[in-house]
Amino acid sequence: MTKKCLILITILMLAGVLVSGCADNADNAATDEQIEDATTEDVAEATDVVGDGIDYGIRMEYYGMMKPSEIEINRGDTLVWTNYKPQNTFVLVSDDGLFEDQEMYVHDTYNYTFTESGTYTFSVVDYPDMTLTATVN
Repeated sequence: MTKKCLILITILMLAGVLVSGCADNADNAATDEQIEDATTEDVAEATDVVGDGIDYGIRMEYYGMMKPSEIEINRGDTLVWTNYKPQNTFVLVSDDGLFEDQEMYVHDTYNYTFTESGTYTFSVVDYPDMTLTATVN
């Protein structure tokens, strides 16, 4: 009986040591103020985005083409431009000033999420036929 008690006590002590090693120390615990700040920021970000948040790929390709050249999306959706031409660097321009000009090398991508309704046009420097019109509902 004493041997069984000794084994049981040893197992319980080992279990206690293992469980205590999994606990966070107090220095890493978030304060109430940090939690409140994070919650406020999350709410502010959530109210800025409307829609399903769908990503749409835009291909920048050979022969000065952007596919598609017209697209209709919703607020909260994202356009993702990708340069598929290995020999060229494209400079993507928002004709409406939504973002700074983006220099894109092969396989580079640029994402833009729309928060406002409207019709926006995009072009590529030195490629006058390489345009995109995005209608955001």
